[in-house]
Amino acid sequence: MNARTKKLTAIGAAAVLGVAAVAGASYAGHRYGGHGMGFLDKGQLAISAMEMFDSIDADSDGKLTQAEIDQARNDRHAAHDANGDGDLSLQEFAALWHETTQPLTVRAFQMLDTDGNAIVSRAEFDRPLADIVRRLDRNGDGGLSMKDHRRRDHDRDN
Repeated sequence: MNARTKKLTAIGAAAVLGVAAVAGASYAGHRYGGHGMGFLDKGQLAISAMEMFDSIDADSDGKLTQAEIDQARNDRHAAHDANGDGDLSLQEFAALWHETTQPLTVRAFQMLDTDGNAIVSRAEFDRPLADIVRRLDRNGDGGLSMKDHRRRDHDRDN
């Protein structure tokens, strides 16, 4: 593996771990009575799902036909196939992905922006993961591992 591939792999892994940590903290915080960010709050996801549903339901009849789904998929693909070759390059797909996930990005931003001033301060950014090890370290070993998850499930069963 060359140096560039290693760097890209490391950057990708760091990004995935960062997203997983934030989402995991949110999920764990809400599921187990803590103070997560709310990314996985059923109400927030339901709102995003309904917005997506409504954007695809072309005739607004409250149901999605295969034709509506196909049309939405084809329209999005065509809108992002910048060179018109019928395929999506990574850059073209990234633009499509950004557009598709924009509502979730906005929701995540809103959950972090606790004072509603349209700015995520450093304190607001840090809040969800502050003291996460202390809050979720069920076996007291000073770190988070699958043992903490299994112990929590075991404790709930007893």
